[in-house]
Amino acid sequence: MATSTVRPSDLAKIRARLERWRKRHDTPAKVAAAHRRVVLSRVVESMAFENEPVSMDRLRVLLKIAKGGQHR
Repeated sequence: MATSTVRPSDLAKIRARLERWRKRHDTPAKVAAAHRRVVLSRVVESMAFENEPVSMDRLRVLLKIAKGGQHR
């Protein structure tokens, strides 16, 4: 297996990107919300791949119903 090396200029860009992310996600609630968005996006993509009729809006409605929220 070949190992890849990271050049110092790439490392600086990676560190800068991480610092920007940390500034935007400075609380546990913000980190959880960011992860939730990514997971929901992947669920929508997966359901679309399986030919399930779903959109992000429909998924949000389904999640509200599952939590005991109101039906639309």
